[in-house]
Amino acid sequence: MALLPLLSLLAISFTIYTLCNLLRNYNSARSSGLRIVVSPLAPFSLQWQLATYCFRPLLQRWRWFRAIDWTCCWHDNDNLHRELGLCFIVVSPGHNVLCTSDSQAIDHVLKKWRDFVKPDNVNEILGTFGQNVDTSNGDDWVRHRKLTAPCFNERASAKVWSEALRQSDTMLEKWKLSQDKDTNSMIQDTSTLALNVISSVAFENNDVNKATSGHTLSLREALVTVMSTSISPAMEGIMPLLRLPTLKPFLPRSVQQLLVAMSEFRQYMDEIVAKERTKPRTEVTNTPNLISSLISANDGAKAEAGKPKSRLSDVELRGNIFIFTVGGLESTSITLSYTLALLAVYPQVQDWLMEELNEVIQSRLSGFMDYATVFPRLKRTMAVMYETLRLYGPSPPLPRSPFPANTNPDIPISDPKAKGSTSYIKLPPNTQLMLNSWASHTSAEHFHNPLIWDPKRWVQAHDVSPNEPVSVKNLAAEELKHPGSGSGFFAWGTGPRICPGMKFSQVEYCGVLSSVLQRVRVEVVGDSEEDKDKARERVMSVLRDSCADPLLLHIRRPEKLKLRILQR
Repeated sequence: MALLPLLSLLAISFTIYTLCNLLRNYNSARSSGLRIVVSPLAPFSLQWQLATYCFRPLLQRWRWFRAIDWTCCWHDNDNLHRELGLCFIVVSPGHNVLCTSDSQAIDHVLKKWRDFVKPDNVNEILGTFGQNVDTSNGDDWVRHRKLTAPCFNERASAKVWSEALRQSDTMLEKWKLSQDKDTNSMIQDTSTLALNVISSVAFENNDVNKATSGHTLSLREALVTVMSTSISPAMEGIMPLLRLPTLKPFLPRSVQQLLVAMSEFRQYMDEIVAKERTKPRTEVTNTPNLISSLISANDGAKAEAGKPKSRLSDVELRGNIFIFTVGGLESTSITLSYTLALLAVYPQVQDWLMEELNEVIQSRLSGFMDYATVFPRLKRTMAVMYETLRLYGPSPPLPRSPFPANTNPDIPISDPKAKGSTSYIKLPPNTQLMLNSWASHTSAEHFHNPLIWDPKRWVQAHDVSPNEPVSVKNLAAEELKHPGSGSGFFAWGTGPRICPGMKFSQVEYCGVLSSVLQRVRVEVVGDSEEDKDKARERVMSVLRDSCADPLLLHIRRPEKLKLRILQR
């Protein structure tokens, strides 16, 4: 009986402590003058993750949850920011979060990379296998960036291009041999293609579907399991517990499978590093891959400087291999999946894109698919990529924290009352930032009819008569509108920490899309025009049902995406 009063006292004490923290953070947020939303849970804390897992349908009714939850952020577009302002603050008992869709504020924070760093909880998620160029901050990031930058060069881009074409041929051959012209495996097919491309370009592994000697899982099985389970904010709080040997017999089967996959993937990466280090120097120089370039740059830095901190440790090498693989696989395959579905829904855009491909790529023979010749001319293809990333970009809102933690830096924000003018606010103490690029991408301030998928918005067309046929000359006169500062477009970030694999993703995307659409047409499944209208709505319904769990935006029910592949 004595236990009950003690538990009551602890509960009361915890409640008082929580309310005091909430009041302190609320008063801190008021100093900013921004609108405030109060949350009973600290964003992305273990309590938040457990509540999300158990009560998501209920929590989605509350504004404080929708402001932070990534899936809700994508579904809401910029609605919440139109209601509460370009910037507002979510106050919680743990810490505050300044949510912004203001392109000026986002641009400032991303370019001031030393003053605004990636929070530890994000680093824990993506640093599962070691710190890397994406998770590091400050001088550590400079070191990672210096040693990983040589991997991303034009020679490597040409290899990405040729491998994208080769893998596209394999995917097209599979579709051609299928007796059914309707397929619901589009997402699986693009994922397999992207994995094969990154496997070949990164470490010349052309058979990722078979377990090699000493392994129980294939590289693909290990990677897919790790990515679908471990890269999640929910794993951050419990990962240390999972590593305790005494708990292993009591863990659920799915968790045990995750631990096996993590061990297998770690072993694969260690083997890749060891294999690359045993290659003759001439082989590395003549036929470098992504990982051999990284190891060569790293070992060269070690020999030159002789200081441990001038190079990457083996754990950091592993971490960078992991982030290269994840970045090269997930983002590109997701974007390709959305693109093919949207082209089926918007046949007029597919026709517009084909006009370019018919002129630029007249044949797969005689060097017409040469990277240096073809890629720079695929302006409409790049426009389709920009527009797909604008509305269906896989990367969630970007979290940032001020550095040092106790500083209160000034944040520039657009003045809604005076267009083009800027005001400044001081970031309140104990406040992180959430840069909502999805809301910025769907703001009427930057994009006309922002919710309409219209790739033509990215192309400055040449003035021609409506009856004049498309020609090489007319296409050459078109200009691609590259998103720059103030454009409100942040698919790859901006500033010094812009995604290092941006060019790789563009090259792979354009290579695959141009190769595929050169030989097939993608349509919705329907015979009559009425059937096709219903089919288009079904496809859009599947796309609208996307989610950002555990980390990247993706189609929630891939098996529901059924498309028709027709030979040209």
